[in-house]
Amino acid sequence: MDKTIVTIKQKGTTLLEALVATAIIGIGFIAIFQMVTYSVRSIDVSGERTKINYLTDTILEDLLAYKSSERDNTKLYDAIIDDRNPSGVYWEMAGCNDGPGIVAAATAEENVVNKWNNRFSQRRIKCNNPADTKTLSTYTICRDAAECTNINNDIYDKLYFGKLEILIGNKRKNLYFRVH
Repeated sequence: MDKTIVTIKQKGTTLLEALVATAIIGIGFIAIFQMVTYSVRSIDVSGERTKINYLTDTILEDLLAYKSSERDNTKLYDAIIDDRNPSGVYWEMAGCNDGPGIVAAATAEENVVNKWNNRFSQRRIKCNNPADTKTLSTYTICRDAAECTNINNDIYDKLYFGKLEILIGNKRKNLYFRVH
């Protein structure tokens, strides 16, 4: 009689154990799926940062490669300084366009700017925000306040510096370089 009471009490125990085990495994799978989602998002952000770094470096390489190209007896490096607007910006691109494609340019300077606009288009990077900006600015440092706005009395020759700033979403890349 004792055996029959024990077997009656154990009926359904295995079913209950199976339900608890299924619930524990389900919670584990939910946690794993959340980690996979986070990993995919992290890989995407990392890939975009890598693209921005690469594209920023290619602009600097263009400046180095075409520095001696001339337009009306003005070298590209001099044009970067001479053709900037009053705030010091030579090239600026707000938002992202679809990609201008290949446009025939008359000068190396126009060709380089067209290439930069093409590189930072939606065909290459993810950018949907009109507040995204790409700028190439130059700064002059000298002793004479009449010649430049950045004064340093410890230098004797004018110094020209450039700043390439890329802001896409919350990803920002600044690259500083000496022009001359």
